[in-house]
Amino acid sequence: MTDAESGFDRLYLDATVLAHLAVADVVDVVPETVENPRTSYAVRAELDAGVDAGFDSLTRALDGLSDPLDTSSAGGITVAGSLVRQRKPEFFDRLATGEASVLYQAWAAGVPLATDDRDVRAVASSYGVHTTGTVGLVARAVERDALSLEAADAALTTWRDRDVSVPVDSIRELVDGTEQS
Repeated sequence: MTDAESGFDRLYLDATVLAHLAVADVVDVVPETVENPRTSYAVRAELDAGVDAGFDSLTRALDGLSDPLDTSSAGGITVAGSLVRQRKPEFFDRLATGEASVLYQAWAAGVPLATDDRDVRAVASSYGVHTTGTVGLVARAVERDALSLEAADAALTTWRDRDVSVPVDSIRELVDGTEQS
């Protein structure tokens, strides 16, 4: 996991991480892995647009969201508003709306951000926001017994099959700290 090892009481997730989790059908482990996972309305809008564009797997990400303004939503990742345009408009110089909104929320709350985007990680680092990624969240899920090692490695295979860059051969490398041949 990247830099976020001690700050998992609350974490903000961007659209890319939620999309990767949805493709591997493991969004539901996030609330078991992070005590108070959150995202933004802008990220939810990105996911909605993806579903409208034909990326049906994103419905699993949307199903995992809980909107406090919508009593019919039942997911475990809370959707929250953002004041990024008013408080940190410079985030928009380098980031898209969804990325800027969750980075602002993580920065304002002093908690980590889950993102797989290098540009977002660079901006986050420059503002002192710790980051982790999809693979780090999955490793954390294994550590917390929210996901089996086999299911975690199956997620890695799913991502590789979809040309997602995966930095390890097995989640065991992160959980045990050992290299697999």
